[in-house]
Amino acid sequence: MLFGMMNNPRAPILTEIERAAAMGFDFLDLTVEAPGAAPESTDWQAVRAALHDRGLRVVVHAAPYLPLNSPSPLVRQAALDELRRCIDVAHIVGAPFCTTHFVGWPEFLTEEMGYEYYRQAYQLLIKHGAEQGVQVTLENSPNNKHQLKYFREIFFRLPELKLTFDVGHGNINTARSMTRDYMFALADRLVHVNISDNDGSADDHLPFGAPKQGGIKLKHELQVLRDFRFDGTMTLEIFGHERWLVASRELVKERLAEIGA
Repeated sequence: MLFGMMNNPRAPILTEIERAAAMGFDFLDLTVEAPGAAPESTDWQAVRAALHDRGLRVVVHAAPYLPLNSPSPLVRQAALDELRRCIDVAHIVGAPFCTTHFVGWPEFLTEEMGYEYYRQAYQLLIKHGAEQGVQVTLENSPNNKHQLKYFREIFFRLPELKLTFDVGHGNINTARSMTRDYMFALADRLVHVNISDNDGSADDHLPFGAPKQGGIKLKHELQVLRDFRFDGTMTLEIFGHERWLVASRELVKERLAEIGA
């Protein structure tokens, strides 16, 4: 398994590449966000060269705030254009996939119309990605109400769509972790995992064991991923002082060793 960290979009991207390499990560999970990694103003060829020079692989994800669920058709079109631009960035820097975020659909659409909206929008994104040699993934959000049901239908309608699964998101306002449920439904689509801890009430991006109660059971989560033969890229989405990020990565490695993964 390969381990990565996410750049802080408030910091210059070249500085974040240096930081990831200095901490010994395998790859950078490059979030294409302003100001530090704005798609329209960043020299992406320089970013690609810096990654190569530091021996870092890269995956890309689009900004989570792009409003594909806006009631305004002009805003939705602009969001779709920005997602295509993120796919272009992934192509330039050599990322195998670009993660996008599930934000639902405009509230005035029925559920059936929402599925059709995602089918049409993501057909465009997947086609654009295929032309660039970049897979498109959809990441589960922290809003777990009916979300797995939505994902089953969306992925059924889009056979080429891939999954980025966020373990922390699957722990928010649920009776239990959703990891196994998503793996049973969509393990064949899984290409990437994000992981962090929280107390079950919000996506706090905490180091493992930090929540007083309600935190994820790290060894159990890793065992589930192993049961479904996941051995790909994993981003430690742990924000704050980098000592907690590095310590969390080492803890993940220890737990994987314990379960023989």
